[in-house]
Amino acid sequence: MRNTIRTLSLVLLTVAIGIGVADAKKPAATPQAAPAPTGSTQATVYKDNVAVHQTASPSAPTVTSLSKGSPIDVLRQEGLWFNVKAQPSTVGYVKINEIRLAQPAAGKGDGYSMFVGGGHAKLSETAGVRGISETSLRTATMDEAALQAMQSHRVEAATATAYAGRMRLTRTDVAYKDEPGVGKGHRAPSAQTPEQQQMQAQESHAAKSGVMSMIGGRFGLGGSADAAADAIPKSEQEKVDEETAMGPQIAGRMLGALGLWNDSQAQQRVNTIGRWVAMQTPRDDLPWTFAVLDTDEVNAFAAPGGYVFMTRGLYLLLQSDDEVAAVLGHEISHVVARDHYNVIHKQAMASLAGGALYSRFGPHTGNAFTQQLTDYVAKQGATIFLTTFDKSVEYRSDEASLIYTARAGYNPLAMYAVLQKLAAVSDSSGRLADLYKTHPSATQRLDRLDQKGMASVEQYTDRQYVR
Repeated sequence: MRNTIRTLSLVLLTVAIGIGVADAKKPAATPQAAPAPTGSTQATVYKDNVAVHQTASPSAPTVTSLSKGSPIDVLRQEGLWFNVKAQPSTVGYVKINEIRLAQPAAGKGDGYSMFVGGGHAKLSETAGVRGISETSLRTATMDEAALQAMQSHRVEAATATAYAGRMRLTRTDVAYKDEPGVGKGHRAPSAQTPEQQQMQAQESHAAKSGVMSMIGGRFGLGGSADAAADAIPKSEQEKVDEETAMGPQIAGRMLGALGLWNDSQAQQRVNTIGRWVAMQTPRDDLPWTFAVLDTDEVNAFAAPGGYVFMTRGLYLLLQSDDEVAAVLGHEISHVVARDHYNVIHKQAMASLAGGALYSRFGPHTGNAFTQQLTDYVAKQGATIFLTTFDKSVEYRSDEASLIYTARAGYNPLAMYAVLQKLAAVSDSSGRLADLYKTHPSATQRLDRLDQKGMASVEQYTDRQYVR
């Protein structure tokens, strides 16, 4: 067990202004044709022998092949393909994961400016109401009305399934050996044997004892560590109850800081797509609730118990349902793995062990811990979203998003689309300031996905993307 547990506020992001918001009650309308490009972005061929196709299809004729490292110009994004111009004048299409967009030179603006236009809104029309800052999150009060409004957009499984049918999304079995939650207390595909249940209980006790021993040594509690560890709730249902209780408290404070974007179609869209993706995980029974926050910063967040946010700035930069699903899939993975919950839980344990509550309640620490957990969430409020996870946790959530989107019938290359465009944004962009505080760079994340490989989802990368 590590001495330090770091946490998050997360995820991904992008650019390529979206098509109109899809009506959750019918298939999204086909977007208008993209306008003629007014510029281009420099890029480099990232893979060996990349075929440039005549049209955006793997079955289209090849007009030329490019070697790794070749310079090209990207004219625009079309689905999960880039329309490119190779030297000297060959024009065609390459898959979105076969090249890397270059960062703009200093003073040249953002590298994704050529994607702007023809979508739901222009950047100039989406000036932020308020930005995200630690001060605003720490001082934010609970907004009960906004929380109820957020929950009113919650989508049932039947509605999400109907949406998938309209969009011709094929639910697919995709194995994931490192899936967060499976075999660790969450509902698994098959019941655990008595031996597995006993081993899980022993591992749970050992982990808690290790944490409490560490804390006990620090605060001089001596032999009280085991008693405190035993007093911590350890059944799956108790953990779920804690998650679902703290989730609305944290989400309500985030809404108190920023508020919901006043676009009911967008709210319904993210709830429908998000619920469908969440249904492909071991925790499909959580009360999953999604929302778009009213700020032009580019970010996404998750809270325990199935509360997931993305910002308006990010939402408007996503081109398709696939890309929305990729962003939400990353955040859903954090909830499935209890990333936030585990950090909050351990920090509350540390506060309990270091204070007077333990000596007051003795072996009945469970009551004291519940109160300490409540106090901790109330004190920290929405600042929990600005804590940082270990890089390995973020990389895992990127990989999980590939799996979950493929299971949901989307094209997993959408994650590459999100990260590619993020990588092309200048590091000095104020709209990405908080994202860069809590995530590895987009380039690092792309490198990690390439290292892990796409073997498990490669066969799904030719799917037509959902607009």
